[in-house]
Amino acid sequence: MDNIKEVQNIVLVSLSDSFTKRVAFALSEQLDMFNLNCQDMIVYDLINPKEILEKCGIEYLQKREKGVVESCSTYLNTCISIDYELILKYANLFNKSLIIYLELPYEKITKVPSKIDYNNRNDFLKSISDEVVLLDKKSCNSAVEKVLNKIGERYENS
Repeated sequence: MDNIKEVQNIVLVSLSDSFTKRVAFALSEQLDMFNLNCQDMIVYDLINPKEILEKCGIEYLQKREKGVVESCSTYLNTCISIDYELILKYANLFNKSLIIYLELPYEKITKVPSKIDYNNRNDFLKSISDEVVLLDKKSCNSAVEKVLNKIGERYENS
């Protein structure tokens, strides 16, 4: 997303889903935006994804999942948090959003099984993001401040 004035939403992603969700909520409060977590919306829409998977199969589940994420991408004035697996599949749906990657050091990530996996995911997220915010710790306040600075710089340069 080159022009900040064309941005409809801000999408936050990191390799720590709970951290991303907290930062997105705090950022939405600061910017007076709506807040949305894609995974929560999928669970809300499907009520019980595991049961849907068992009864209807993976293809049906994936179609419903894509439909929910596609719907999320059309919201306006929303700070969206999304997990790695969803952005991996659906990054192209967020072409009118400013995608910001909250890059945490490997030591601060608990769910990535190996350093190689971390590096692969890290490289992918950097490649699809409009901005990368390098963080040295899981501090919500620090992350929000750095994101606001990035957005400010981007706005001044447009």
